[in-house]
Amino acid sequence: MVEFGGGWVKLLEPAYLLWKPTDSDYERPPYMTRTEKDKPELTPDQELALMTKEVIDSDGFDIDFRPFSCVFNYHPAILHSCEFSDDETETCEDLLKRLAQGSLNDHNVNYGTRFEFIKIVKANYHFAAAIMYLITYQVKDPCDDKIKLFQSRVLHADNIRTEYVFCRPQPNQGVECTGIKKDVKRDIEQVVKRDVQIDVKKQKLEYELLCATTS
Repeated sequence: MVEFGGGWVKLLEPAYLLWKPTDSDYERPPYMTRTEKDKPELTPDQELALMTKEVIDSDGFDIDFRPFSCVFNYHPAILHSCEFSDDETETCEDLLKRLAQGSLNDHNVNYGTRFEFIKIVKANYHFAAAIMYLITYQVKDPCDDKIKLFQSRVLHADNIRTEYVFCRPQPNQGVECTGIKKDVKRDIEQVVKRDVQIDVKKQKLEYELLCATTS
């Protein structure tokens, strides 16, 4: 992992408007499903307010792009495309998989967990000196061998920089994410409990010895 200075990368990028359908340089993005025939239409200000809410509510990970006809700084990644690679053999999904696995490996090292990457679910992105990817993916939790959802924010530009901003279980998914096998977790808890008991006994002996020497 290559890290660069600048705490700004840890901040959530606010939503802002890039183009309205009436702008002369407007280009309809390939992911957009709304057409002129769809009703009711939102004004650009209403779309911006909705996009802002979606970004804030989900930290940019879960955005429903269907209501929008304006183009904003946040975009959904098209998994089967090759839009982020000069190599036509690497799809967007291949890149996201590589970044998510790197982020998850970093998380496992930092927290002593053993989550296993399974597959990409979806991703959004915006430009930020490089490209900030907001990736949602499945992992297997060794605690119960169940599939759970993780999220990673990764700032990346090929051959320039890769910064794993954060990696976390998806909030509010209603399951516990442990990352450690049950027997290993039990062994750790027993070691911690034993060390606490030893420490208590040591403190008690030291106190009794102090009392004996001062009496």
